[in-house]
Amino acid sequence: MKWFSLPVALLSTVALHDASAFSVDKPQSSADVMSRRGAFAKGATAFLGVASSAMTSFPKPGYAKPVYSEAEADKKKIVEGYKGLEYLLANWEKETTVCGRFDNPYIGDGKGCERTPEKVMSYLGYKSMEHPLYRVDKTLIRMQRLTDDPDFLDILDKFVEKADETNVMAFVSSWGEANPGGGKDRVEYFIERSKNNVAESRDELAKVIKILDLKVD
Repeated sequence: MKWFSLPVALLSTVALHDASAFSVDKPQSSADVMSRRGAFAKGATAFLGVASSAMTSFPKPGYAKPVYSEAEADKKKIVEGYKGLEYLLANWEKETTVCGRFDNPYIGDGKGCERTPEKVMSYLGYKSMEHPLYRVDKTLIRMQRLTDDPDFLDILDKFVEKADETNVMAFVSSWGEANPGGGKDRVEYFIERSKNNVAESRDELAKVIKILDLKVD
């Protein structure tokens, strides 16, 4: 029996029972009729209560957010991108310094090394289509389907904003010495500013990882 037919079946039973009570051959007095109607009403009310309880006791179908085909790949991209930014921040000076590219003592630190923003842009996915954070905005837009968290869209917006700011700061720093009034100190200034934005970008990815309960090895 389907669940939605239960109340109908119960009420039908009550109605048949009451009809049989009224089908006797002898005349019915008004008092008898009223008494029987009252009994029928009480019986119907009782059965409706049972039916209502039975209906509410049936398990409701569960609801799960739909999983799309690229979900697992997107999760992996976010985790790998996050780990890359963690590594970059932990090794900032090393990753933003390049040595051995020139012999001119007036360039860089005079020992063949110079600060460069190239690695910063690479870690954020601006240099390679194969990088996990390449077009990460599209990745995060897809991943909205995996959560009902109302803050997810704000996280997406803030990450993209900070990543773009980082890229701009890194690009500006690459021309720090060539610009009028520029010099090594200007290169350092813009590289360090970009570091703050990298940290904020990393923090936004950490929120995504927490919301989606992703595992970071």
